[in-house]
Amino acid sequence: MAKVGFVPAASFQAPNGQLERLRRALEAGAEVVVEEPDGKRVSSRELSRFLSAAVAELAAGGEVILLRGESEVSPAEAGELLGISRQFVDRLIDVGKLPARRLPGSRHRRLRVADVLAFGGLREERRSMIASGVNAVVDGGAEY
Repeated sequence: MAKVGFVPAASFQAPNGQLERLRRALEAGAEVVVEEPDGKRVSSRELSRFLSAAVAELAAGGEVILLRGESEVSPAEAGELLGISRQFVDRLIDVGKLPARRLPGSRHRRLRVADVLAFGGLREERRSMIASGVNAVVDGGAEY
């Protein structure tokens, strides 16, 4: 699995709360601007959102790992990405909800990161729709 990671050492400290200031600025809508060698500046809202999420995780003491969409993960790693158990990932593969391939001559399976994240997005979308529906019914006066 190709991944690039940054796990801060126990001694990792941004000077004078720099990480926290950067987190607050990004959450307030600041954009990332990259200056090219010729002095031209380029910015990207998508990169700013990505950096905001990464900085927030680091500020909370977490770790950030980057995975390419074409990288493959095991069912256990897919479960970690989705916040579900490996056994549930296995069931999702068995019923065709998550595509996977078997390693040659083995029982082990691998899933593309892009497929896992797409499934996670759909799952979150469905969960949000259900919550909205329940809230609408309850707000309408129904009791449960």
